[in-house]
Amino acid sequence: MSIFLDFDGTITVEDTVGELANFALRVRADEGEDLQKEWDAVVTAYVDDHSAHADGYHPPPHARSLPAQEVDYLRHMKTVETRSLGRINDCRLFRGISPTAFREAGRDLVRKGTIRLRPGFTRFVQERLKGGWRVWVLSVNWSSAFIEGACGELSGVKVIANDVREDGSIAGPPILNPEGEASRHGGEPRNLTNSHDKLDAMKAVLEAEGLVGKPSVYFGDSTTDLECLLAADMGFVVSDKEDSSLLKTLRRIGKEVPHVREQGPTSSLAWTSNYEDIPDHKFVLA
Repeated sequence: MSIFLDFDGTITVEDTVGELANFALRVRADEGEDLQKEWDAVVTAYVDDHSAHADGYHPPPHARSLPAQEVDYLRHMKTVETRSLGRINDCRLFRGISPTAFREAGRDLVRKGTIRLRPGFTRFVQERLKGGWRVWVLSVNWSSAFIEGACGELSGVKVIANDVREDGSIAGPPILNPEGEASRHGGEPRNLTNSHDKLDAMKAVLEAEGLVGKPSVYFGDSTTDLECLLAADMGFVVSDKEDSSLLKTLRRIGKEVPHVREQGPTSSLAWTSNYEDIPDHKFVLA
């Protein structure tokens, strides 16, 4: 009875990280501070780090034919994400921007059409909520408030993502940081950055809500979603084409992922580019 949806590229047509950063850059510029060069350096460093990790990791992609091998690769990516968050924190691009401002920015960008939601998404979620499903957005995005603004019409949907502190640093969600947990692991809260974090967050939600063992569905578009897609009772890959990076990865590790219109009764994975093609009968609770 639970549905988890990634945000960037899954709920939205495109990734919104650039728009989130551009919003913050405009705020800084209005305050007389130009951080464009600093931000460009953060982005470049992340791309270089990511490429170096992917190129230097063994076994290489063609030799990773089992789910466990791909999961191990993805979990090792945590160091890349942690270093990137450190650069973001040092840049202080998001310093002093309130949750209210992030929320309004998300709402405004959707209203203007700068951020586009995938066809059928709003109706799909509304119908699931009416049908008794619990719905969460589970994202590695830096601002839960930004996501809340973008999904503003959907009351009843809970967002689990990182948050921006007053000093501009990124903090992980409470579900990954129960009371006293940070002090037992070096003092810093755990951020939500990779597939392992997402899986642990999803499991923690199901346990906290008493939903373990009940139907669970996950929607995602990238390899950050891979562990959750495999763990859920039903996984939907959201993609504009049948050979996206995630779809190719899943097929490489032995998973069949037909289009949702061709999905058989025993298939636990399918892909779609929108929410209009998903049959309502798949979400009728007994």
